[in-house]
Amino acid sequence: MGYGEDDRISALHDDLLGKIISRLPVKDAARTAVLATRWRHLWRSTPLVLNDGHLPEPTRAAAVSRVLAAHPGPFHTVHLHHCRFTSLSPELAEWPRLLAAKAVQTLFFVNQKPSAAQAHPCLPADILRCASLEELFLACWTLPADHLSRILVAFPCLKTLSMLNMVMSDKDLDHLLAASPVLETLVLASPVRRFHVRSQSLRSVLVFLVGDFAVVEAPQLERLIFMKPRLNARARPVTVKIASTTNLQVLGYMEPMFHKLQMDGNIIKPGTVSSPSTMVPAVRTLALKVNFCVLEELKMVASLLRCFPNLSTLHIQSVPCDPSETAAGEHHTQLWREVGPVQCLRSSVKRFVFHKFHGHQNEFEFLKFVARDNANALESLLLVSPKEKLLSEDEVNEMIDKLGCPWFTAWTSRVLQLSPEVENDWSPMKACKLTVSDPFR
Repeated sequence: MGYGEDDRISALHDDLLGKIISRLPVKDAARTAVLATRWRHLWRSTPLVLNDGHLPEPTRAAAVSRVLAAHPGPFHTVHLHHCRFTSLSPELAEWPRLLAAKAVQTLFFVNQKPSAAQAHPCLPADILRCASLEELFLACWTLPADHLSRILVAFPCLKTLSMLNMVMSDKDLDHLLAASPVLETLVLASPVRRFHVRSQSLRSVLVFLVGDFAVVEAPQLERLIFMKPRLNARARPVTVKIASTTNLQVLGYMEPMFHKLQMDGNIIKPGTVSSPSTMVPAVRTLALKVNFCVLEELKMVASLLRCFPNLSTLHIQSVPCDPSETAAGEHHTQLWREVGPVQCLRSSVKRFVFHKFHGHQNEFEFLKFVARDNANALESLLLVSPKEKLLSEDEVNEMIDKLGCPWFTAWTSRVLQLSPEVENDWSPMKACKLTVSDPFR
């Protein structure tokens, strides 16, 4: 703007100027107060947006203290994830009090530890009294040792809760859910012995499982996602209990040798006979991780698929085989010949995505089983090859031709699509969002 020209920005309405200020780094937002008399009150009257990552490290803690004290509130969004609170005792006492008093709505409260061996500090109790919170993200804290029932925990507005690497008990988790009557989304990446879901409002849950899991009472639950690094064969299986009458629509990633599915008291095993008490008709999207070299795992795949008769989308991720397991592949052809029809493959699955497809014989044997089971409803079969072994269309067609099955070749020519594995911006938080139709893409 040149000398003598009208200040058109200052002529904008306060609401619009407030939106502009809220998108600036906090140090720049605060400086707008000195631009002109017109701007003097705007930063203080605009709900605060603070990200400590926008502040220089040497003076970061002092700057956060000044901002939290100077702004009258309300606080719209506060991200505190670059501070090491073990060296900030005064701030750890004062900041939570200000956050609660000035009605913070979205809070990311992360303790940066100098070393993994260092114990997690205790989460300030004032954080658990922020009744205005709508979204809360906690990481690397210990919940108060005197048990949450002795603290007036109240989250009447909380809709999204994420807890990563927290030290807590299963009773603490139960109490948090009970104190959050409108909670819709929960991300739990903290070790607990058990997790029994009791909530009238939860719609989406993502869990990095450590203990046993059960959906006890969650009538609104639509999405249940398990995230777990693939562990060795000695990992203790986890029992996942759900009711056949659940409204659950999205489920995965299930791992046949790790997750032991139990429905209405029936543990799903290889050869389990389908019945109303072993089926969940509501599930439309299912994701499985499968080692196609392990015979017992493949037997479980057939049993699991029978539990979900109305599937529309099926995701299967192929897990790399151990060299010692590949010799058993010759037995798998006979297995799929003996497996009876699977209802969802025959009549309801429209989209099948095969992630990390390597083109191994055992993977093709499973695809032949899918094709043999008619797959009348199937509209697309997408084979996604891993980055370390990209497969061209010619290579896949050559593999199919070598199988010597004209009927299988004809079937793949109708439904088969290829795609390389691509980098994306997938995250647990995005997978939990109900606006994301398929969290396993």
